[in-house]
Amino acid sequence: MIVRSYTLPVWVIGVCLLFTGCTTAPKLTTMQIRQLTVRQVEGSYENTYRATMTVLQDNGYVIKNTDMDSGLIVGTIDKEASGGSQFMQALFSGHVADKGRVYEASCMVGKLSDSASEVRINIQETTYGESSAFSGTSKQKARQIYDPEIYAALFNAITVEVKRREAINPD
Repeated sequence: MIVRSYTLPVWVIGVCLLFTGCTTAPKLTTMQIRQLTVRQVEGSYENTYRATMTVLQDNGYVIKNTDMDSGLIVGTIDKEASGGSQFMQALFSGHVADKGRVYEASCMVGKLSDSASEVRINIQETTYGESSAFSGTSKQKARQIYDPEIYAALFNAITVEVKRREAINPD
């Protein structure tokens, strides 16, 4: 009795995985993005503004720009790829395609009333690397981050920080 084994070549499996792994996240509408990135906070404008800056710093952001009059806060996190990762990329491909990522958070705090403010946070991820062995480091890709868990955690921490500030210094 002859038993035949039907196995797919490895490249066929790889191509199938490539195309099935490239699904895109559903496109969010402007209102869905606003629901995700904007929250009302019960607290004075000054406490909310300072709490937002504190929470960004607590999460590793380096504050690059602030303007309390307009409500703008901009912070960044630079996450460089490990030296081992960069070495392996250079060894196998002749260049370092992924040198790291920079995350930038821009926040706008607006006064709604004496006891309420609105906070809007936008987070962008930018990937840096070399496109070839003969090119220098450049921006490879930038994308907005729309992870509900990240925004919920930030807004929760801002609310807690506002309440902490108000408990310390009630006006």
